[in-house]
Amino acid sequence: MAITTNNIFSESYAEVQSFLNGISDLDPRGRYKTNWIHASMPNINSKGFDGYPFIVLSIGVGESNPSFDFTVSEKTFRVLINIWSPQSTDIDSIADKIFQNLKEVTKLTAFDVTNLEMSPFNWDLDQNGKKILYRSVNLIARKRI
Repeated sequence: MAITTNNIFSESYAEVQSFLNGISDLDPRGRYKTNWIHASMPNINSKGFDGYPFIVLSIGVGESNPSFDFTVSEKTFRVLINIWSPQSTDIDSIADKIFQNLKEVTKLTAFDVTNLEMSPFNWDLDQNGKKILYRSVNLIARKRI
């Protein structure tokens, strides 16, 4: 399905999620039928939690450069991919594969990625008091809709 003004939030999320799911061997645990990409921080104590590592994906949308046709403008997508794991090697492996696949123009074709930044490691405590590391992958993409 194509991104339109009627489905701009749901479809842009689905496109990036599909891109991430399409990267071969992205999950270092090699889980079959994984549920490791989340729209918000998962409850690690729930029965359905699939364990570490996991990704929290969020997308913000902005608008600029309106044309004479007010129904068409350039949309800016701010994509934030947070990779969470107790192991820094898992985070590095996932970030490397995302970076490599973003460089291939045939992989994420729903919009044009104009900027890519990766943060250094940071950490937080999970609900059980365990130290968990994370890294943010920030993308800025554009599409005229």
